Amino acid sequence: MFVKNKLSLEKSPLKKIDVKEICRGRRVVLLQKIFETHDGEKIFKDVINFGEAVAIIPMIDDDHVVLIRQYRAPIERWIHEIPAGKVESGEDIIDAVKRELIEETGYMPKEIIYLKSIYTAPGYSDEIIHIFIAKDLVYVGSKPEKGEIIETKIYRLSDAINIVLKEDPSDVKTLVGLLLAKENLKRIIDDKS
Repeated sequence: MFVKNKLSLEKSPLKKIDVKEICRGRRVVLLQKIFETHDGEKIFKDVINFGEAVAIIPMIDDDHVVLIRQYRAPIERWIHEIPAGKVESGEDIIDAVKRELIEETGYMPKEIIYLKSIYTAPGYSDEIIHIFIAKDLVYVGSKPEKGEIIETKIYRLSDAINIVLKEDPSDVKTLVGLLLAKENLKRIIDDKS
């Protein structure tokens, strides 16, 4: 399910010759990767090492989704998002989906459907987000992490997409996730016809 892109198997035009840790934070590490071109030139790239994360589209039914509205301190504003979070060291990805969904919305999914894995900003980060649909939700009560300021609301899927499209700038994982969910649900309906 979570197989690295086939392109990663192609021969790299750059040879990695060193990796240095510049700074370590609570959730990220800033690395300097040093590469060498075929003609011996050295190239230095600063890379935010984040690892893997999950993002979840919680579907109440085939037409309604749970969105969160979260205050994000790094951008100093509220933004609409789908629930998401880092996969902790040693944590199974499906367990991360369940944990994040409960933390941020209070819903436990009975069914989890993998949609797609995406890079968030491959120019400077190695973060990969795995996007899922969660269905057959049971409310068990939310357990937000310390410092998370979250509101939840249920929207029609089309309305959720419009809300995110109207935010400028909007959250990329949310926009991609909602559009993938819409396409997935359309395909399911078309297959039933």
